[in-house]
Amino acid sequence: ILLHIVVALAGCQSTPSQEKLKHDNITRMEKVKNYDGLIRHYKSELEKNAQDLEVKEKLAHAYFQKGDIESANFYVQYLRKKGFKTASLYQLEGQVSDANNKTENAIDAYLSSIQSGNRSGHIHVLLGVSYAKLGKYDAAYEELNRARLRGYDDLAVKNNIAMIYMAKNEYGKAIEILAPALKNNPSNRVLKSNLAIALMRDQQIE
Repeated sequence: ILLHIVVALAGCQSTPSQEKLKHDNITRMEKVKNYDGLIRHYKSELEKNAQDLEVKEKLAHAYFQKGDIESANFYVQYLRKKGFKTASLYQLEGQVSDANNKTENAIDAYLSSIQSGNRSGHIHVLLGVSYAKLGKYDAAYEELNRARLRGYDDLAVKNNIAMIYMAKNEYGKAIEILAPALKNNPSNRVLKSNLAIALMRDQQIE
């Protein structure tokens, strides 16, 4: 009888090839931004094991990427009440709070993410943007520089720093950053749009 039980249990386990196929499928969906597919996948995983908190976090991320902030927040709050704590969950909590215009809550969550071991440049960009929204420009500038030192995309950092200068009505400084950046990246629509705004407002002040 024991032998039959062991065989039965072994038959329920995923083989390495099945796990690789699952991983490749998830990677493929992430690459093409198939968030509906990811949501379906993680929901099917929860049907097999409803207690899997890691899958719930992945589902929350998929909902956020899709733009379904309410569903993302539902799972974030559920996981927080369960005492589930990861650097990535704190970051997501901050992004959800920011999307709901709760900037101070977003900052608290981003700081918790960093304290929990988040060493990415992205978390410092998110924190910098939130500081800027509250008018804490020096703190925002510092965080954006930290992101840059961690290898975050130079154009994104420069654009955000230019936005800080624009928020302070220092359009000349914004232009000094955006103009050369656009020259080296002429197809970048965000840089082009922000430079046009900075030039227009700089002329209005003059």
